[in-house]
Amino acid sequence: MPADVNQLRAVIARADRHQELLSAALLKLEDRISDLMASAPLRDGDLFDLEWALAARVELREAIEQEYLATVDSIVREYAVVANEALVMLKTYGDVTKIDPAIISQLQSFTFQGFDDLGQNFLDAVSKELYESTLTGTSFANSLSTIKQSVDASLGRYAKQALHDGLMQFDASINTKLALDAGATEFKYYGPDDSATRDFCQKHVGKTYTKEEIEEIWSGSWAGKISGDPFIVRGGYNCRHRFRGIF
Repeated sequence: MPADVNQLRAVIARADRHQELLSAALLKLEDRISDLMASAPLRDGDLFDLEWALAARVELREAIEQEYLATVDSIVREYAVVANEALVMLKTYGDVTKIDPAIISQLQSFTFQGFDDLGQNFLDAVSKELYESTLTGTSFANSLSTIKQSVDASLGRYAKQALHDGLMQFDASINTKLALDAGATEFKYYGPDDSATRDFCQKHVGKTYTKEEIEEIWSGSWAGKISGDPFIVRGGYNCRHRFRGIF
């Protein structure tokens, strides 16, 4: 099997494993939140202590950092491995040079910040739920149910999407940088061609284009498109494809 196909499959498998790690971390976060809520003072089954609700925010932030962000940090650290694998793969096709570690570090920091922002938004939403529930005397059971559902429906949904796209876009960025630096003038679009492949990608898988042709083709619209550099965003959300420079 060609080196580029093997390496892409490895990246996709890594992305799947990352989502499994995040799912496990979110379950632990949900348990931490349940334990915290169990300590809430109640009056006839309702939340009433605003001081407790305010103090709970600190413990919530700690739980998010220790379960969610710690897992994301360990995942993003693997990006350096992905970059090296891309370098090794591309060396089988042309004379590529090692990428500047500072670029990898910048991309890692940018990616992690996005997940930190998601965590902050989740913290704000849960804190707001606790404050309002306390002020209105909402049923503890209802508040707990709402908060636990938001772990997956809010944080989990967006974080899992960002986790997949973050790794695939990082991989695409590194591959494109290495290829352009090595003087590639044409690029082959490749990856899976199966039932999960969107129509746009299916139309272009296996075809080779110049940089100018790619920019023109990718200027159109299709379902799932992400705005940005076509070499990085490729087919859009959940895309499993990428470009490889032709030397």
